[in-house]
Amino acid sequence: MSEADTPQLNARAAYGRLWREWLAPHWPKMLLASVFMLVVALSTAGYAKFMEWVISALEHKDASVIWWGPAGIIALTLSKGIAHYLQQVVQNRVLSRVQADMQKFMYDRLVYMDLAYLLAEAPAALAARFSADIELARQASITVFGSVRDVLTLIAAIVVMLSIDWAMAIGLVLVFALAFGPIGIAGARIRRISSNTQSEIAHMTESVNEGLTGIRMVRTYQLEESLKKTSNTVFDKLVGLRISLVKWQALITPMIEVLAGIAIAVLLFLVAWRMQSGAIDLAGFIGLITALGVATNPARKLGGAYAVGLQGMAALERVYALFDTKNDIADGTFTYPDGSKPEGHIEFRNVGFTYPDGYAALHDINLNIAAGKTYAFVGRSGAGKSTIFNLLPRLFDASEGHILIDGHDLTEHQITALRNQISVVSQDSVLLTGTVLENIGFGREGATREACIEAAKAAAADEFISALPQGYDTRIDPSKSSFSGGERQRLSIARAMLRDAPILLLDEPTSALDAESEAAIRKGLDALSQGRTTLVIAHRLATILDADQIVVMDQGRIVDQGTHEELLERGGIYADLFNLQFDMKAEGGKRKRPRSFASRKRKRGLMEMVSRFVGMGNTNNPL
Repeated sequence: MSEADTPQLNARAAYGRLWREWLAPHWPKMLLASVFMLVVALSTAGYAKFMEWVISALEHKDASVIWWGPAGIIALTLSKGIAHYLQQVVQNRVLSRVQADMQKFMYDRLVYMDLAYLLAEAPAALAARFSADIELARQASITVFGSVRDVLTLIAAIVVMLSIDWAMAIGLVLVFALAFGPIGIAGARIRRISSNTQSEIAHMTESVNEGLTGIRMVRTYQLEESLKKTSNTVFDKLVGLRISLVKWQALITPMIEVLAGIAIAVLLFLVAWRMQSGAIDLAGFIGLITALGVATNPARKLGGAYAVGLQGMAALERVYALFDTKNDIADGTFTYPDGSKPEGHIEFRNVGFTYPDGYAALHDINLNIAAGKTYAFVGRSGAGKSTIFNLLPRLFDASEGHILIDGHDLTEHQITALRNQISVVSQDSVLLTGTVLENIGFGREGATREACIEAAKAAAADEFISALPQGYDTRIDPSKSSFSGGERQRLSIARAMLRDAPILLLDEPTSALDAESEAAIRKGLDALSQGRTTLVIAHRLATILDADQIVVMDQGRIVDQGTHEELLERGGIYADLFNLQFDMKAEGGKRKRPRSFASRKRKRGLMEMVSRFVGMGNTNNPL
């Protein structure tokens, strides 16, 4: 969801929802914190009334004030200090717990969210919502809910002023009320700038991430200056937003200070006038001045809390937008009985698929894949092979038509039950934080150590794993992993072997392996695919010569299908590509007799056609 799509909330809606959904379960502790706030407010406002009593006692030459005056001040100070400390501890403990709960909920939403949404959002933007936005919301909540103490203090101070001279108290309240107009205008700007600032922080994180994750390519192509220029633009824009935010935030406190000064001036005038008429004595005057001083400080804090609260609202809007994102892929109800597995008969009926950005990846796909057979998919980059693989485990749902497994539409399947029946080995072998054993064990929940080791042996991974410092218990840090591409892929294959699923999706599973390792793994994969429905994406045609069927794709359509021999007999795209690959292999880098002009011309034409077919130099296709 873009920033423009983020719903706008008012303070009551934003913080009201925070209370209902996250703080309400902690209401006993919040009530306790409120009691401590009330003690702080009464102790603070009590100074004013206490000073009136002290001055009155001094005017009447009451000698006992020498004892109870200092004792009262100490008692008020102690009660305020202790209550303030306890309120801060209880409140922060609750809000820290709420922050963790929100982060857990957000992570849960992210890992189960539609892939289409995750691909549309920059990873850095999602990370910013997970960390920066929730942290800002927590800090704002501390300030906003802490401002309840200031509100109570302000109310208590006003009550004290009313008890001394109600007419002047009402006049002073009206003067302070004048501040709400300009503060409201500044607040609207603060909220808008804060939202833009959070968005720009996400862009900054994305920019830095991009440069660091692709550092090899950056160094190789000398892109340092280009990336610096792009990043500096983001940094400068962020500086401008922060300066603008500070300017508007800084306006609020001076507004309150000026109004407080006006209030004091008005108070002095009124007190002097009323003292002349005998309506108020010196004790009342001191009490009013003290009460006004007590009221000014929380009023100033409330102005700052208002600005911080608006920043928190902007962060909460972004957090709630993610919380409220609905998945388009609805879970089904069909599951396989315990202990049973599907046969693996897969059928595509008039399947079409269009990505959220409008790119049509598949058109009218009709394909009947017999259970237990191996089907290989060949075609240029962007032909739709990977999209077919994405549709089977319901990472996406088909835009048109139906996909069935053993006669059951994929949309009828319970997603977890469906994915338990599918193993995937892709070119991008992902390792997660944990031990080597745990990374293999992700293939099947509850797998024993022995089963994981057997899978590793079948994937020709046991030898290099055993040579690690702690063997299978060696911890993996994906960001610092020293595993080669081939080693990572063998771990991925071991994971798939452990899963023992009836449907295999193999996306060039041996692409990163040397010849010796490939030969070893090929035997394991051949054994694994026996009796299982196996779909293979292949670019090296030598790896799929024995496939039961080879499906040729181009521009999102199936353009040919058959066995290797049948496709060679018919000629066409597959035969041209096969002849090119094996002709180049046969040459082996040795200089052969020069071809005739006609032969060279035919070769150039074939090269151009195959270049189009395999997508050489095609950098614009989204797949």
